[in-house]
Amino acid sequence: MAKNEPGHWQLGSGNMEKILSEVAAHKGESLWQDAWRRLRRNKAAFYSLIFLILFAVTSFIAPLLPIASPMALTLQEEPQPPSWPWDGTQLETQPGSQATSSLGAVLNNGWRHRSTITFNTEGDNLDTVATELSDMIEEVTGRTTAINRVASKGDKPAQLFFGIPNEADDTPRTDWEKTGNEGKVTFFGTSAGGWLVLDLPVDEALFNSWSTVVDKRKGNFYLVPIEGNQAGLRYEFDLPHPFEGGVKGITFNGRNLPADGKLADLSVAAEASDDAVDVAPLTWDSPEEDAAGEAAPVAPKGPIASLAEAPLESPTIHLLVQLGETKNVLLDGFDLRDDTTVISQGDSRDKVLFFRANTTAKEFQGTFHQDLKRQLDSALASLSLADGATATLIEVESENGYDWDMNGISHLMINVRGKVFGLWQTGNWMGTDSKGRDIFSRIIWGSRTSLMVAFWATLTSLLIGVTYGAFSGYKGGKVDNAMMRFVDILYSLPFIFVVIFLITLTNEYKTELDEFGLDREVIFYLVIGAIYWLTMARVVRGQVLSLKNAEFIEAARVLGASTKRILFVHLVPNVLSIVIVYLTLTIPAVMLFEAFLSFLGMGIEPPKVSWGTLAVDGTEAINPLKIFWWLVFFPAMAMGSTLLALNILGDGLRDALDPKLRGKD
Repeated sequence: MAKNEPGHWQLGSGNMEKILSEVAAHKGESLWQDAWRRLRRNKAAFYSLIFLILFAVTSFIAPLLPIASPMALTLQEEPQPPSWPWDGTQLETQPGSQATSSLGAVLNNGWRHRSTITFNTEGDNLDTVATELSDMIEEVTGRTTAINRVASKGDKPAQLFFGIPNEADDTPRTDWEKTGNEGKVTFFGTSAGGWLVLDLPVDEALFNSWSTVVDKRKGNFYLVPIEGNQAGLRYEFDLPHPFEGGVKGITFNGRNLPADGKLADLSVAAEASDDAVDVAPLTWDSPEEDAAGEAAPVAPKGPIASLAEAPLESPTIHLLVQLGETKNVLLDGFDLRDDTTVISQGDSRDKVLFFRANTTAKEFQGTFHQDLKRQLDSALASLSLADGATATLIEVESENGYDWDMNGISHLMINVRGKVFGLWQTGNWMGTDSKGRDIFSRIIWGSRTSLMVAFWATLTSLLIGVTYGAFSGYKGGKVDNAMMRFVDILYSLPFIFVVIFLITLTNEYKTELDEFGLDREVIFYLVIGAIYWLTMARVVRGQVLSLKNAEFIEAARVLGASTKRILFVHLVPNVLSIVIVYLTLTIPAVMLFEAFLSFLGMGIEPPKVSWGTLAVDGTEAINPLKIFWWLVFFPAMAMGSTLLALNILGDGLRDALDPKLRGKD
């Protein structure tokens, strides 16, 4: 042992060897290496870190896992309890929509993210026909099929149902490509309605069928061919003013026409009524009666009519589209071909009755995409079935098991999952809810959402809090005092009401935010992160105050370093240990707050799932007649274990990153 004698220490040989060995072992070890070594010695914190890493990885790769769809609904009277491995799987009675084979309750091929292909067949050997059609489908799609056979009954032909993993290209769609042509659009009206005058540079012969789609912000006018693979032309234009109401009709070269229709249909209607002109199903003014007492088509009156009757410059189609319920009488006396704004001056405020604005319509050429049904029709036409059997493709029905907006990586992982595992999925290991949705799958997808909210919200609070606190502490004086008083004011606000107000405001202006690529979920992340930065700012400020007069900061000032460089190169890296510890405490708080808001219906919206929405589903378990324990137990275990691991890891990091404990166990 070491003995304390006046003037010096005497160390025993055993103690000296131990100290020298420790010095040699930790020689040249940085603070982070020392912290990692001590964190590994802390078994509880280290295993919590491993658990959280595995849990986060599992949540991230959830689209790759062979688990059930989190939103696949199955009608049932009440939630079903967890299935044991030796339990059988009850197959769906509706052919082609659910599992056709299973391995007990462990696995089944009932994945509900599928496309179901239905054939009517005639012939003696149904199994041979099924095999040949299955080979054709797998060759066309590259996906493994699940087959369900229904034998013929009476005069009904035999049917074959083939299930394959669903992909985005299975469903019909139209691919639109810009042609470079543009047309002029003139808008007249108010938010209640108005008129669109379109000068479109197209061949008049294409005007045989049309369709008009207009919402509050964007309009589309379609010229649709009757035959062929071409989807026609589309003219897209932004509305300079939002409006209420739908499209009432269009005027083409002075003739009133419906908003959607075909010239051929109007000609047939005209022949049936023995009328020499096209029937006008819409009139914008009171219809005038001809000599026979029958109502005749009436074109718009007033100055706007002169626009519809303007001479055409070939090849141009001049269209007049009426929106909403606006009356022509308001336009009398105004030449709307000029930049005119009609204002009614009231006692309280001016009111715009009418105004004019110009914009541009961009032309797109559409082509029908070669969806799965078109591909199979082509393949079936060249297929010769054995024994003279015949097969007719009836329909291709696609079921999307993930019907919400997902990023490209998630879509890619789902496609890879379908190619690797096919339609196989896990059984109901943790039971189902009252809508037949698998609890195990919803917990994993719910953790994916909750962890994503926690990550982005915590990152937002980190960026705001660290920057704000570091700048405040470094500046000091009046700047620091003013910035901290602002933080005190924010602390006095009831955050739950602030968040509810901001989310409600977001829902009100959802359309406007969508134009900037900001949906409700992104705003939700930012709002939560924006209220959790206050404590972070205070923590960082306190650390910066203790470091800003240190020798290395003074040396940086002498060398001419800027404030930005001193903050983010010298000060912030030296407070990261405290920041990391605080982050491990912020993440569970954010997750609980998200769950609380989702429980109130202010957070993640269905069909997406989070741990908060699982808590809502768990309220069904509170029943005086019967307790559905699995609806509460498994989600609570998932959330509780995650929050516990985060808190244990936070305590371990606090000890591991403490510089006073450096070199010690």
